[in-house]
Amino acid sequence: MTVPVRLMVLLLLLLLLLGAAAPARAQGFSFAAFGDMPYCRTAETCSEEFARVVALTGAINAARPAFTIFLGDTKGGGEHCTDAIVFDRTLDWMGRIEGPLIYTPGDNEWTDCWQDRAGRHDPISLLRRIRERFFAAPRSLGRAPMPLTRQADLSPAHAPFVENARWERDGVMFLTAHVTGSDNNRPQEGRPAPPGAAEEWPVRNAANIAWINEGFDLAIREGRRAIVVALQADLWYRQRCGRGTEAGHADTRRALAEGARRFGRPVLVLHGDSHFWLKDQPVADAPNLTRVLVPGDRDIRAVLVRVDPAAAQPFAFELIGAADRAAPAHC
Repeated sequence: MTVPVRLMVLLLLLLLLLGAAAPARAQGFSFAAFGDMPYCRTAETCSEEFARVVALTGAINAARPAFTIFLGDTKGGGEHCTDAIVFDRTLDWMGRIEGPLIYTPGDNEWTDCWQDRAGRHDPISLLRRIRERFFAAPRSLGRAPMPLTRQADLSPAHAPFVENARWERDGVMFLTAHVTGSDNNRPQEGRPAPPGAAEEWPVRNAANIAWINEGFDLAIREGRRAIVVALQADLWYRQRCGRGTEAGHADTRRALAEGARRFGRPVLVLHGDSHFWLKDQPVADAPNLTRVLVPGDRDIRAVLVRVDPAAAQPFAFELIGAADRAAPAHC
């Protein structure tokens, strides 16, 4: 039986209308995350360590991620906090990333620089200069910078915190929070306090908590499919290893757990600080929160995260770069 031409045209139009009305499936993408490198222990081996990080940037570029996140610690704790190391060397290798590079600072490049082994530099002065050199504009680093929404630009009360950033990709919200190791620069009872820490850490801690809470609130209002939070500190080190100070991280852990419970959708927390690959669910009553600890130090690898925003479990992980040099110490 022959279908009349007019009926065929009507059927085709109906199919086109139905296709236009169907919700669009979010596109998949990938991004890379790494941190805690290069760590130079001697002047003789430093060029080799730097070369390994440069090689890793090549592997990241070959993977063609939508963007890359560096999770702090641009130097080893025993390296002096000189301009040549903290700024010049870091900007050299960061400038080799072909796409956007988002950076959140670690403790080795400022909070711990008052120590003898790091050359006895002033942490507060270093923090100010890090903000000036790496966060001068509301965009990422890398050869193809992308725009970022910064906490400093949204709230006069948080004007110093240019490093806390937020962006969105295919329904997934990303945000960085400046939470560092060494207990987040919080003065510890019975130990010498870093210069200026008593005044610095509570203000930055409050800004971080406000930024994390605002991110979850916005993601809920806008119906985001998932949230990725990137920071430097290993927030759950004491939970895993049974030692170490943690008071400076308690508020951050609480904000992430409460935010994940309110959000109810996948939450990924990325961090470095402990230098080995780990993926788990560290919060028993927030099973939708996944933590990924990236390698670092002697393990010069990055984590490539593949994202399918429409999937129930949107994140898949792959390690790229050189294999471990030594078995990592988990505690």
